[in-house]
Amino acid sequence: METRAVAEVLQGRPTLEGAGVKLMRAFGSPQLAPLFDPFLLLDDFGSSAPHEYMAGFPWHPHRGIETVTYLLKGEVKHEDSTGTKGTIRDGDLQWMSAGSGIYHSEMPRPPPKTGPEDPGTEMRGFQLWVNIPSTHKMDEPNYKNLLRQNIPAAELDDGTKVKVVAGELKDVPGLGHLTGPVQNPYVDAHYLDISMQEGSSITYDVKDGYTTFAYVMDGRGIFDSAQNATAGERSVVLYRREGNRVSIRTEDSPLRFLLISGRPLREPVAWYGPIVMNTRDQLADAFQELQTGEFIKHKATSYDYFE
Repeated sequence: METRAVAEVLQGRPTLEGAGVKLMRAFGSPQLAPLFDPFLLLDDFGSSAPHEYMAGFPWHPHRGIETVTYLLKGEVKHEDSTGTKGTIRDGDLQWMSAGSGIYHSEMPRPPPKTGPEDPGTEMRGFQLWVNIPSTHKMDEPNYKNLLRQNIPAAELDDGTKVKVVAGELKDVPGLGHLTGPVQNPYVDAHYLDISMQEGSSITYDVKDGYTTFAYVMDGRGIFDSAQNATAGERSVVLYRREGNRVSIRTEDSPLRFLLISGRPLREPVAWYGPIVMNTRDQLADAFQELQTGEFIKHKATSYDYFE
């Protein structure tokens, strides 16, 4: 087994999106797309000040990508132009494949108050964009809905807690293998939420050649002991593609991070705003269809995952 080395540590940058939502963009640009292939963008959104997120993400189109929305706290009310609607709440995740086209809105809201001392204003979540291969960009759109109680979770011997949305955690004490419920038909993706205490470690198997990165939500950790590559909150650790495992440890600080891995598509990327295709002509066609009302090809299908 070869442990991967860290290629880069990138710091997220403050950005305004939607109708004026303040968020931290971990990464996301056509220039970085080859490095993170098949992943395009990761946003960390939320605040304890509602005016920084309540304007939300009103009606906007998507084509050619998947959006993965994972909410730690608060609510996101979503609706599309064909009538699909719902609410993502604390700990829930939605994996949406825009395919041939979706026109929707996503509106963050504060969580319900838990008591008189709770201000009920803080919300936080993440949205990851995953590219779709050229042969499937015009597939029928769909939503995969995963409630928090249906995300497999385990606590390891040293207190490390792991939630597995997609992928597999092997040799879990008392559980054997833990497999995430989301099986992505386009990209062999792994998506985990890992919380570590001080002085703990974890090793996770990844496939050689796959893109793998970690996004630090909170705390600080060492993501490559050989280089002493450390990273703190709201930074991205991008690994080299050679090797079949990653190893992370903590010293005097706890750590919570997303660990994400997937097979690169190695296809040309033509990207403008919320639409990602393979050629400029395909982009032009998409925007022309938005003007003529021909953008939406299919009503989205919605799937709910249960234990």
